[in-house]
Amino acid sequence: MSDPLDVHRNLEHCMQTIQAGREAMAHDMRDAAMRLGAAEMMLASASYAVHMQAGTPLLQAQTRPDTDA
Repeated sequence: MSDPLDVHRNLEHCMQTIQAGREAMAHDMRDAAMRLGAAEMMLASASYAVHMQAGTPLLQAQTRPDTDA
């Protein structure tokens, strides 16, 4: 996932998985949980790729102090 197009595809697939999980939730909570768990992993992967591509390690980006006054 080194290419912005790959990141975009991954995010699109993630959104489709979230939608499928939402639709399944009314019928089958276990299936919905599995779909949403898969979407969570895809989002984490995409987030990591975006931070690496931006040259900002993920931990550094998450631990920056809030500068809002």
